[in-house]
Amino acid sequence: MLQSTSRAIVPASAAPSCSMNKNDISKKVYEAHGGISYAEAQKIVDLILETIKGRLARGEKVLLSSFGCFTVMRRRDKKGVNPQTGKLMMIPGRNSIKFKPSKYLKTI
Repeated sequence: MLQSTSRAIVPASAAPSCSMNKNDISKKVYEAHGGISYAEAQKIVDLILETIKGRLARGEKVLLSSFGCFTVMRRRDKKGVNPQTGKLMMIPGRNSIKFKPSKYLKTI
């Protein structure tokens, strides 16, 4: 896969990594607030994520201003085919998380 840049086309494998994980967020919190330790920054990030997960587990909507909204939606039962036997089967419905970005986040 190729990614285009303003200068030339470079393979995606040569492009810099663009992912961010929980440790990267903890580092940003630690750097922004010099009065706390890195371990405390990790605890803060964990607390925020656990709070969001807890609210979603109870079926509540989580709205983060200028970021987006997380909601729980129910997926219906659906028909499927067992690939080993070829028999029809019902796949049970489940809860799924839906994210709708804010207008601000869409403009980035």
